[in-house]
Amino acid sequence: MTPLIIATLNTRGCRMALRRSQVLSYLREGRYSIVFLQETHTDPTAEDRWRLEWGDGVYFSHFATWQAGVATLFSPNLRPEVLGVNEAVPGHVLHLRVRMEGLVVNFVNIYAPQMSSRRPQFYQQVSDFLGTLDSHECLVLGGDFNTTLEERDRSGAEPSPAAANILQGIVDHHSLVDVWRDHHPDDTSTFTFVQVEAHRSHHSRLDRIYLSRFHLSQAHSSAVRPAPFSDHHLVTVTVSLRAERPGPAYWHFNNSLLEDESFVMSFREFWLAWREQWRAFPSVRRWWDLGKVRAKLFCRDYTRGTSRRRNAAIEQLEREVLEMERRLAADPEDPSLCGACREKREELQALEDHRA
Repeated sequence: MTPLIIATLNTRGCRMALRRSQVLSYLREGRYSIVFLQETHTDPTAEDRWRLEWGDGVYFSHFATWQAGVATLFSPNLRPEVLGVNEAVPGHVLHLRVRMEGLVVNFVNIYAPQMSSRRPQFYQQVSDFLGTLDSHECLVLGGDFNTTLEERDRSGAEPSPAAANILQGIVDHHSLVDVWRDHHPDDTSTFTFVQVEAHRSHHSRLDRIYLSRFHLSQAHSSAVRPAPFSDHHLVTVTVSLRAERPGPAYWHFNNSLLEDESFVMSFREFWLAWREQWRAFPSVRRWWDLGKVRAKLFCRDYTRGTSRRRNAAIEQLEREVLEMERRLAADPEDPSLCGACREKREELQALEDHRA
């Protein structure tokens, strides 16, 4: 399958014909496959004009001609099977469930309210809605979140910590990954909303695309691109979404980790730090539920790292055994070489036994 380019952009209003033409021309030039737009300021009377200028693959959730509104666009060259369309929160959350290359994908386009006081309730609505989706299906969550989860993602303080807390719970519960941040872990100078005034500027990374962790390996690249008609930048993720065999429905802790002193020490440090955060939650139950998710992800990440190191060690031992066997072919009666070769093969067998 040809990789898809998924994009998200806050247009800051494209009700007028000139702005709509600018937006669609910009998107056509970028050859984006799937686009999440926010603050479209559209109403039902505009739909025919959009489809005339873009194509049939345009889906809307209207709010008012002066605020909010979201739209999801599919490239005219892309013909997914649309299984369902749902305005989960009118003008703010648009959900499309589609089948592509045998894979069912839930595309959720989000525009969080600008007023910080409204955001906690909004994110609770989002959390409740996402809880109705099939957890075995791929989830792509993108848009303008108007909320940051890390200090390095904004120049000032987060105005709604309560909203950020709920959003973090959504990300953890659904095993979502901020793709751009995953690809650029050390970048602290790229933002998606930049407001420049006479004597100061404000920066924040409000626009993001989250992808299910299970499908993260299929995301090849991500980027941020300025949009000349908006103070928001366009964010893109290039991904090859295809059907794969899903993992088990339930996660099981690998109790052999308890024999790994490094794991025990690392997990103890992680949990002690997590225990100190319970006061930041509205209830101990919410802290405990999120803590279990964090513990599961910690164990999975540690196991992946251990597996990578073990696989690398196995590959190295295999090379060493083959080299020793080649040397033994030239000198089959070298006792030191015979002993070293036996030791390497025993090490290799022990690692394979452990993996099995």
